[in-house]
Amino acid sequence: MPFEIVTTHFVAHERDLEEAYELYRERIETSGAVISAVSPRPHPIEDEFTLWDLRCQAAYDNLPAPDQMRLYELNALVDFATTNRDNAFEKFFFEDHDAPTHLPASLGGLTDLTLRDEPHGTLSLTTIVYLGSPEHMLLAQKLFDDTVADLNAVAYQPYVAPLEGTEHAGLVGPLWLRDATLNIIGKGDGYFSPGKEAWAGWLLTSDGPEDVDRQLHERIDADAVVITRAVQEPF
Repeated sequence: MPFEIVTTHFVAHERDLEEAYELYRERIETSGAVISAVSPRPHPIEDEFTLWDLRCQAAYDNLPAPDQMRLYELNALVDFATTNRDNAFEKFFFEDHDAPTHLPASLGGLTDLTLRDEPHGTLSLTTIVYLGSPEHMLLAQKLFDDTVADLNAVAYQPYVAPLEGTEHAGLVGPLWLRDATLNIIGKGDGYFSPGKEAWAGWLLTSDGPEDVDRQLHERIDADAVVITRAVQEPF
């Protein structure tokens, strides 16, 4: 069974983070799953919908001052082949489903990951975004393959996936702007930038932002324009 990254989003007061992390580690270590890497600490994230959704859950559970809770994230690189996935998955919450809510949380993540390299430093989850005309998806895949080959790839999804620009404008928008500039200076393909397709590949790496940027592969010539950028987040 392929590895996956299980992401736990939760709301908490800052004073409770140390206790929350200890509880998280205790629970996932009893899941029966193989855990190859785990976040060294919770880190804050920006996601307005998830923040208010979990604050609302905290209010229903009568937890103190839900409006002052902040949103945090924890990640684990996991293989569920040694256990029942559904039962083990519950351990990535802060309580069992039939117990009172300790910390409101939701689970997400990435599936079907391939493991390759040993880490040599602090891990980051890297999203590599490509922008091009629809017929160039296979080219975007090749460019992603070339970048993964050149980086410390602890785990990665083998295939790029379509990325909806209207839902992920923060990721795709800078590529729209750069593509528009290429069109203006006569080096682009002339297509309307926000009308192009976007694809993304995901990579868990211990290479830093500068190393990742140096290894990005893209193509700008008369036959095709596929440009790229990388965004790193704490693991």
